[in-house]
Amino acid sequence: MSTRHASAGISIAHNLGVYRLNSFTGRAGELLQLRSWLTDDGGQAALAISGNQGNGKSTLATAAAWNAIHSFADGVIWVGAAGNDSFRLYDIVRTLDTVLGTTLTRVSQDRWGIGILEQLYRRRRLLILDELSGARNDEIRTLVDIIGHLHESGGRSRILLIDRDIDPEILALVGERHLLLGGLSLAETVEFVRRRAPVDVRDTALRHVEELHARTGGRPLSLRLVLGLLLEYGAWGELNSALGELPLHNNALSMPEATAFAVENFAAFWPQAGPLLDRLVSAAGGASFTALRELFWSDLGEQEEFQETVQALIQRALVEENNFTQRLLVQPVVRRYLAQGAVMLGEEWNRSHAAYYLRYIRRYQQIPLQRWHEIDPEWGNIHLGADWLSNRIERIWNKSAQSLVREPLEVEGLPEIVLDSAEVQSDLVLMREYALALAHYAFWRHPPGIQRWLSAGAVAAFALGDIRDFGWLLTNIGRQLFFTGQVEAAIEWLERGLRIFDQKDLLMEMAYVHTDLGTTFRVLDEPRPALDHFWLAFEAVAQLGDQRSLATAYINLGSAYFSMNNYEKAVEQQRKALRIALRLNNAQLTASAHNNMGLALEGMERYTDAHRAYQNALAVFRQMSDEAGISTCYNNLGSVAYARQEFDEALQWYEKDLELSDRRGAWMDKAATLHNLGHVALEQKKSDQARSYFQRSRDLYAAFQLSDYVKEEDDMLDYVASLE
Repeated sequence: MSTRHASAGISIAHNLGVYRLNSFTGRAGELLQLRSWLTDDGGQAALAISGNQGNGKSTLATAAAWNAIHSFADGVIWVGAAGNDSFRLYDIVRTLDTVLGTTLTRVSQDRWGIGILEQLYRRRRLLILDELSGARNDEIRTLVDIIGHLHESGGRSRILLIDRDIDPEILALVGERHLLLGGLSLAETVEFVRRRAPVDVRDTALRHVEELHARTGGRPLSLRLVLGLLLEYGAWGELNSALGELPLHNNALSMPEATAFAVENFAAFWPQAGPLLDRLVSAAGGASFTALRELFWSDLGEQEEFQETVQALIQRALVEENNFTQRLLVQPVVRRYLAQGAVMLGEEWNRSHAAYYLRYIRRYQQIPLQRWHEIDPEWGNIHLGADWLSNRIERIWNKSAQSLVREPLEVEGLPEIVLDSAEVQSDLVLMREYALALAHYAFWRHPPGIQRWLSAGAVAAFALGDIRDFGWLLTNIGRQLFFTGQVEAAIEWLERGLRIFDQKDLLMEMAYVHTDLGTTFRVLDEPRPALDHFWLAFEAVAQLGDQRSLATAYINLGSAYFSMNNYEKAVEQQRKALRIALRLNNAQLTASAHNNMGLALEGMERYTDAHRAYQNALAVFRQMSDEAGISTCYNNLGSVAYARQEFDEALQWYEKDLELSDRRGAWMDKAATLHNLGHVALEQKKSDQARSYFQRSRDLYAAFQLSDYVKEEDDMLDYVASLE
């Protein structure tokens, strides 16, 4: 969840929790060290905290982030893995979108590294990456590149990495800024017991604090687990004897063994606790208080028992309560133990869990993108539900969903199996509904695993005889292939969907697919088939009378004609789109039509008309506070002025865009504008100024390792030198 920290008139976006800091104590030296590393203006961009599980790495990182939050006015972003998956680069871009309102998940995967770097470069931002274990080698290398570039830029953004063991490549970049966290000292343990021990056992724990410290090695989680066990045992001597039989690690209680002992003992005293904890393994990213009551506890007891059980779990450090976000989170080490050894809950529980979280994935369809952050805390549970349902489909047919749907099911059919059981039918419906909702989410966010989820949904839809949804899911597989750069492969899937819609005379679906195919062929630089598909999309929409879709169809036709250098036709189509957009009072379509018309008019060298079109687009984008649109208009107005040889005016527009790019942190846009300014300065015979612009552009491209653009700027610098 995205929140804002406000103080002294400063509002800082962040997703830091405070629940970890309940009665936080000790670590004064470590906090001072981390603050120094985080706030040192000339320091290394990356720092790391490592150490054994249970030592409080995440808690310390949270405390350090809060302690230094005013040094990061551009935001503090905490990133962890989703679902049961290991860390993925996608987790960073998804969380940046949630907390900061960026759109990084909408750009292709090969540009995620550049996108992340752009969000950190020359900003005051802290990115905290919790537990990179399991990250792929290519993702680690991308992080290494990001850290290296941040260090070279001398900026103020920092990346704090938390893991039991830090990857050697990253460790080499971190250097001395690596904190290996051990347990609390004896003095810190005394204060810890005073503040964290349950009231009923505090005096007993303080009397035996030296033994307690020795048993636990001062590890905060071990201390809390043992203090919780003391509630059951009552007497220290009896508990100490029991703990003495457990395996040791580095002369202290083994964390996994201590966790297992605490869980099993608590479950023995509280009958409902065992089933609740087993179910909470499925709470990826935690469970909301509402979900706890409606799903996880629903058949385990009365409300009063629920409250007592939850409070007992919190006292015993098996779960954490986040009152701000109204969520209950299982301690990671406890969740790992439960996941390895918990009783299998059976298909019915997994089905109930998936069905419950279907309501949340559907909400992504019901509310605007700007509010998606409200649902994002449930993404881990949605992810888990989609994975279970996909596994279920694959177990039914004993074959991967992707291989099943890759065959032309609409021709060959599915392998024959018995589908008459109520459970199978229920799971097919649930998978189809998940996939349909995920298709909308994936159109904007492109999560890893989506190809499999869409494939499983397509198989389910086909098995249910739902051919329309089967075709729609095939279409969305094509869309995802297009996004990942597999453009030619996307055509096959889009055409499969189109054939189904054509046979069923589903005009709106046909319009969507023809539009996608037109876009695909345009990317492949095949303008003629692109234009054909855009015309077919227009014909389908025209029969439906949907005015907004009609305006979009005209815009696409105009863009297709523009790509074929048929500027008159392009202007004609954009004017038709503009008339509809104005009638609808649709600002986005109006601005797009004005801007596209300007491009076509500029291509016809009708610069005065193009200038007027761009000004009209600019006025609408300003009304919408659309900074990306404003930036585009500034650049286009600069281009028209340059073409008219009105270089002073071109300079003014490009300088406006330069200032806006700085404010937006759009460094690649800024580099392109600097390049344009270099050309303006050359026309004005200002060699020194041109050299400065090209050099600044070159430096930005070099910071992002865009070697082709660096070479282009080097060539321009050589050209400037040749003029002297």
